[in-house]
Amino acid sequence: MIEKNIFQSWHTRNLHPYVQEKIDTYKRLNPTYTYHLYTDEDMDQFVNEYYKGEIADCYNRLNIIVAKVDFWRYLVLYHYGGVYLDMDSSIEQPLDTLITEEDDAILSAEGCPGLYVQWALIYCKGHPILKRTIELVVENIKTNRFPNDIHKMTGPSVYSRAINETHTALFRTIIHHEKIKKHTDHTYRCNDIMYRLYGIDYHPQFLFQHSGTALLYHNKKNWRMEEKEKPLLQ
Repeated sequence: MIEKNIFQSWHTRNLHPYVQEKIDTYKRLNPTYTYHLYTDEDMDQFVNEYYKGEIADCYNRLNIIVAKVDFWRYLVLYHYGGVYLDMDSSIEQPLDTLITEEDDAILSAEGCPGLYVQWALIYCKGHPILKRTIELVVENIKTNRFPNDIHKMTGPSVYSRAINETHTALFRTIIHHEKIKKHTDHTYRCNDIMYRLYGIDYHPQFLFQHSGTALLYHNKKNWRMEEKEKPLLQ
């Protein structure tokens, strides 16, 4: 069962009125859910309190905030369970029209070949896919496997790899990504592990980028520029 939490992160709680209205809409659409907005400082505090040791050490080595947000989203959902959503994405319909009491995780394919949506995540706490994602991110950071490549170090690439590895270990087969269509809705279950594969980009439940996206990034350096200007790890 997926816990009724919605998690987002941003560098400040002083949001543009349009963005704040988006958040207020999520709350109105989902009155039984608890909304949580973590600042950069909140993320650091959470990881260092609940993941002392190797995981926190790896997180603290990340030198670009987008990579820290990547890692944090897996950690906060693994600990609490719920829904994570990027600040420039949006919830278009009540979550209860998508998530059932039987669901432990809901995955969705990206339009990009071989990748799964990481800008929105839906998991119960302690889910094995999140566990494997965390393990792979730690391994990547410890070995500096992908210097200056956030996508592969902490982002959608490593998350998608964790999905594929978990699925293959459970079912001795692979998910054929190219066969996932907009109306795909298939549940996988093995022993006590369950996840549901739901279409592409969680359509129509979520929207990848809402119309206020530019308001969020006004005067804010793009992470791809940061990736070129400074090392990913310190």
